Amino acid sequence: MTDFKPDGEGQGKLIVVSNREPYLHKRSGSDVSVEIPAGGLTSAMNDVLRKTGGTWVAWGSGEADRESVDSNDCVAVPPDMSAYTLKRVWLSDDEVENYYHGYANQVLWPLCHITLDRVNYRQNFWLDYTKANEAFARAVLEEAGEGSTVWVHDYHLCLVPRILRERMPGLTIAHFWHIPWPDWGVFKVCPQARDIIEGLLGNDLIGFQIPLFAKNFMDCVKGCLDAEIDYQSATISYAGHTTRLKAFPISIDAGKFSSLASSSRTAWMMEAIRLRHRLDKVKVGIGVDRLEYTKALIKRLQAINLFFERYPEFREKFTFIQIAVATRMREPYISYKKAVEELVSAVNERYSTDGWLPVVYLDEKVEQRDLVAYYRMADMAIISSVYDGMNLVAKEYAASQVDGSGVLILSELAGAAEGLEGALLVNPYDSEGFSDLIHKALMMPDKEKKERMSSLREQVRDNDISLWMSRILHELAEIESMKRPADDRLCESDGKSPGYNRWEGYVPLS
Repeated sequence: MTDFKPDGEGQGKLIVVSNREPYLHKRSGSDVSVEIPAGGLTSAMNDVLRKTGGTWVAWGSGEADRESVDSNDCVAVPPDMSAYTLKRVWLSDDEVENYYHGYANQVLWPLCHITLDRVNYRQNFWLDYTKANEAFARAVLEEAGEGSTVWVHDYHLCLVPRILRERMPGLTIAHFWHIPWPDWGVFKVCPQARDIIEGLLGNDLIGFQIPLFAKNFMDCVKGCLDAEIDYQSATISYAGHTTRLKAFPISIDAGKFSSLASSSRTAWMMEAIRLRHRLDKVKVGIGVDRLEYTKALIKRLQAINLFFERYPEFREKFTFIQIAVATRMREPYISYKKAVEELVSAVNERYSTDGWLPVVYLDEKVEQRDLVAYYRMADMAIISSVYDGMNLVAKEYAASQVDGSGVLILSELAGAAEGLEGALLVNPYDSEGFSDLIHKALMMPDKEKKERMSSLREQVRDNDISLWMSRILHELAEIESMKRPADDRLCESDGKSPGYNRWEGYVPLS
């Protein structure tokens, strides 16, 4: 078998495809600087490609991106060691507006999160979504060889796998779907349901966060295509091609969060936060979210308001800190931001006293090394999503709880709820039950808190981002191996079994 070469050449090339790029170039006066966007996925995939070599195909969104690439729209990254290639895709302003802000975020996002009243479809959205997907696919084909492995990410690029399959059948293609996949009763609302599903069935492997989403996908295929579906093996055969479905719950770099939380800097930062917000004599709750309607910040604040109404003895003894990062400042997010801020003001006006606020609202990005201080000092974290693919804040909180005394309140509608035994599960639509759970967390005996948090930390530690990555790569290696004749498989793997994983050594396997 042909191994990856350090420069990513050869038949074994790994190509990652995502809307978001791992490095972007920005102007700083007359100079150009490199910025690394925040995000666990980009960080994890960057680590893999630094080891394996290969190419990352992504939209060039930085203001100085064009002047930083060569004639093939490529630039070697990272800047300090040139381990792999970043190939940029260029989109017009209209394409960005309609493909990204339009179809991806006004059709697929609310549809998959079952907020159907927010679905806003326009024909131009779909036309430019197809154009953008075609552009991404062309960029991949310019870099790929017949034996390459292509790993596509998320809902922005549903059509790419089918285009690649039709034009270069020898590729091994995988897709990880980071957000929920709804049932057919919801997804059939999509005007292009068949096109989206046919596009995704160009993959050899589709990864979902939890088994329910894989089942939902099979139900959607059954609802709109004449395909052969095997629910037991989770495979779909359509148009002469078979696609495997499997759950791969995504995770975090647990060791990194734990190490940061244990640092002397974090201990100092905790004291500074308590002093700044006058928290020295109160229990503290924390919420960390993008300012996004699926995170249910309004339902969370309504429950906190009800908590203080029903349990007045906790006034001046409990403060909730909400960190809300605005990432999409256009409608409906502008109106949502206003509604959240008005509710924060109403709760504070109703209950605050001299020297105490029930809710501290921070509408700013907090760097990871500072965020762990909020996580560690918080007596509880609240995640109240109305629907979520996973929600990594739950895992970040557990990994940062090095003192082992916090309580995690987690929406039962978040994917993380399936794999985090020890959390207190909440229905975000049940305000009274929600307020009771906050009270339960604050009244919980220390022994139970430590037992629950110890279990949570162990689960996060044993199922971190490296294991997530290795499981997917291992699955891809098996698929790729089975595509070749048996004699070739044995010969190329130096006599090893057909399931030999050529990524072994780059990413630890379980």
